Amino acid sequence: MSDEARAALVPLKLEAAPLRRKITAALRRAIETGELKPGDRLVEKDLCENLNVSRTSLREALRELQAEKLLVAVPRGLVVAEISDEDAANIYQVRAALEGLVAAQFAQAANALDVETLKSALNHLEDAYRAKDFEKILDAKKDFYDAICLGAKNAVVRDLLDHLGNRINQLRSTSREDDKRWIASLAELKKLAGALFARNPKAARAAAIKHVDAAARAVLHKREGRGAASKKGAATGAHKAMTSEAG
Repeated sequence: MSDEARAALVPLKLEAAPLRRKITAALRRAIETGELKPGDRLVEKDLCENLNVSRTSLREALRELQAEKLLVAVPRGLVVAEISDEDAANIYQVRAALEGLVAAQFAQAANALDVETLKSALNHLEDAYRAKDFEKILDAKKDFYDAICLGAKNAVVRDLLDHLGNRINQLRSTSREDDKRWIASLAELKKLAGALFARNPKAARAAAIKHVDAAARAVLHKREGRGAASKKGAATGAHKAMTSEAG
């Protein structure tokens, strides 16, 4: 080993997570839960005051969120990225394929410990749904799918779902106030878990895909409704303006 290598490979000082990581996590969660909505402009001065951080640390975090495509640059700064209907549909199709794959693999490859881990994750997920706590649901869903990927012996899909996770959660926030969807969602996930515990790959894949398809329909329907309401509002405003001018 060269002297240069010896100089580099020395004990490192362990430090707490940098402030930038905490700022990034806080902003990411605000976007995922809908506290920061698509199109919202991020004002650095306000964020620094709300988070009690320096502008330098904030800007480092904002650059990271830009790289994740959660924020986009506009002439006046940064705004929360909008997910187009086409991108939303594609995200759900990719998610269905990935979750269907690992569900089938879990049914074939999981051991007893993997099953117990999934049962625990399912219990926490049910608790989160019953509490109607959206943030807890997001965390519990991640744990649930992490457990499936672990039992499936497929870390590649876990990493891909993690990469998609921020945008998936942003889409989930669209239907967060729909109680009927929450009830249906939990029932679908319990059916998926039942197929996994029964070690039925075909049924598990079908249940996973059915859940994602139902989620996609709910979100896209909600987005269409908001789009129609927006157009109606714009038309009403234009009509009032024309009426006023005519008068």
